[in-house]
Amino acid sequence: MANISLQGFQPELVNIIQDRTLERVFHDALFPRLLFRSEAIPEKWQANIGERMVFTRAGLLPVDTTPLTPGTDPTPETYALEQWAAEACQQGKTIDTHMPTSRTALAPKVLRDAQQLGLQSGQTMNRLCRNALYRAYLGGNGVVIAAAPIAANLIRVASLNGFSETLFQNAPVPVSSASPLPISFPGTAEPDKNVIGANPDNVNDPYGPGTLLLDSPLTVGLAARDAVLTQNRSVIRRVGGGNSVDAISGSDIITLNDVIAAVSIMRSNNVPPHADGKYHVHMSPEAVAQLFQDNHWQRLHQSLPDSAAYRDLSIGEAVRCFFYENTENPNLLNSGLQTSTGTQAVVSGEIGGELRNEGGVAVGRVLVTGGGALYEKYIDESEYMSEAGTTGKIGQFVIVNNGVQVMTNRIRYIMRAPLDRLQQVIAQSWSWSGDFPVPSDGLSGGAARFKRAVVIEHAI
Repeated sequence: MANISLQGFQPELVNIIQDRTLERVFHDALFPRLLFRSEAIPEKWQANIGERMVFTRAGLLPVDTTPLTPGTDPTPETYALEQWAAEACQQGKTIDTHMPTSRTALAPKVLRDAQQLGLQSGQTMNRLCRNALYRAYLGGNGVVIAAAPIAANLIRVASLNGFSETLFQNAPVPVSSASPLPISFPGTAEPDKNVIGANPDNVNDPYGPGTLLLDSPLTVGLAARDAVLTQNRSVIRRVGGGNSVDAISGSDIITLNDVIAAVSIMRSNNVPPHADGKYHVHMSPEAVAQLFQDNHWQRLHQSLPDSAAYRDLSIGEAVRCFFYENTENPNLLNSGLQTSTGTQAVVSGEIGGELRNEGGVAVGRVLVTGGGALYEKYIDESEYMSEAGTTGKIGQFVIVNNGVQVMTNRIRYIMRAPLDRLQQVIAQSWSWSGDFPVPSDGLSGGAARFKRAVVIEHAI
């Protein structure tokens, strides 16, 4: 079939108008499930774009079981206050629809453009939530990517995630000589050091590879792929154990006991469940398949071959958790910019962790969350309207895609009237303003700065 040339039509629209054949039905592309945003607790935020606001969380009063001395008053006690920050930014995209093209194509292209824009907005918001959670709960767990000799005071690491910021006087600040970050090198003879500077290789990829400045020179030296851990690192449950992702082999598949261990870690830190009374487990389809190979899981269903779990390949509820099959769990295909950090290893700056280790094993990451792990600080964009009004219509998306309903709540949808000279091109846009901060709990429980979720690393 010969291609036709249509003057005045945008090149990407020519494909839908073909010689002698006109496709009248659009077929939807494969669309992922959007589940991470449901983890966020929405809170309206009175802030301006670009404004950074610090929020405060109170620590606990220390327990004292010593009896009072008769005739004396109790000694006044104080509690520490911990701070975490959110920065308001605006997200959005737009698409133009050429109305004569829409009419000629005999397809509801205006509605299709609106639907595609809505799906893109939902996926964007979901990724923002996912990336915020994974960056927080992978932070401080790294590897050296270039050998560092004796007397060196610079080391290169696969990701600066968790190494560029610390709590100083209970407030988040960049690492410096005045606010050092303690680190260790498990599995080596190198003594502990402090990080006093962190510089990314690419300023546009702040959680990718970079260089750490130490407060004193190395006394033993480090080999490439040695583990580097911060004192306040997030706790990772790694199948098979080990100090870094390089410890994961192809046989290290997830089991139900790994999920139980992750929940136990949070419960030991007094992390509450979600409002529904459960902890939430986000698993990739590969992780779900691995769980069905677990002998523990199989024994639970030994006499229930017609159970919903086996009938629908859906775990549902177990061990005080709701299990969600989430196709947006990070992998090599959905994690944005990736940088080589070894012969086979690659890191994603979006999540601040390596997606494939030096052994060539793809790393899967199950996320187990508790209550209050993520907030959605949003600005009500309906208040943006001025006395001049709006040229067009403002509303919210309600979009159904092959039975999957995408409700982009708190997202502003704008259909602008055609303003070109022939009044033929309308603009459709979406916009959202706010931030998805992950609150810290560094003053309560163990040494980890972030405690309300646990990542389980396994092979996929």
